[in-house]
Amino acid sequence: MKFLKLGAKYSIKNCWWLLLIWLLPSIFVGFCCGPYQIIQFMNTYPSTTISSFGDLFTILMPFNWQRVVFTLLAVIVVAIFLSMAIGQTESHMRSGKLKFKEIFSYINNDILVVLINVAVLELIYVALTFIFGSVIFLFHLLISGIPNAPTVLCSIIAVVICCVILFLYMLASVLMLINIPNMISNGYSLKEGIGSTTQLIGKNMYRLLLAYVIPYLIIIPAISLLCRTNVLWLGNILCYLLMTVYYSALTMTSYFELSDTNRYDNRKYYNYK
Repeated sequence: MKFLKLGAKYSIKNCWWLLLIWLLPSIFVGFCCGPYQIIQFMNTYPSTTISSFGDLFTILMPFNWQRVVFTLLAVIVVAIFLSMAIGQTESHMRSGKLKFKEIFSYINNDILVVLINVAVLELIYVALTFIFGSVIFLFHLLISGIPNAPTVLCSIIAVVICCVILFLYMLASVLMLINIPNMISNGYSLKEGIGSTTQLIGKNMYRLLLAYVIPYLIIIPAISLLCRTNVLWLGNILCYLLMTVYYSALTMTSYFELSDTNRYDNRKYYNYK
């Protein structure tokens, strides 16, 4: 629970400026990209008649040119604002002072590192969804047949597989997000950074995983309640906003803890040499 407490404490204490940073990207991603499509799938699949491979992927991973363009834009937008959040958080933790005059300089300094890691994470999600979505379709063919709605057994299998996707994606998120400050601080390439971050995390992976999974205990029920309503977009925005505020704080507090780097943001008095 150590990493969870560190991330929650920092995000709550500094929520006012973290919320301001993440508001615009959350509106764009939540309104245009459907960031919790896999949770929507778990709720809509049991009542959907599947006639082809395309029918299943229409609700699991909608593919059209508009969605592709919005996803690419979202990766860029998230990378820009994540650069600002990580840069500002690092400066705050190292100096103990909140200085917003240089906040836009973090985009220029960190954008390439952040963009590479965010893009890789998005590719991992697409690959996982496609592979396991294909497995769900295979089970649907074998158990329910086409064109039919899924049986209870098939629906349960699909939900289990979706949970596996989320679990594997969370593992990748822990690695790639903590890799960002590690690459920025040490000047590593992506390959070197991943190797170094893996060693840095070590036996703490499951404690970190718990901290990263916790938000989904709120997100899954919220999106499930709203997925059949006209205000799903609002749920997407609010959930994504809270998630990004927490994750950006968790990433930096976890990195400082793992690397045993001194923090000055939580001290009342500072001694500068």
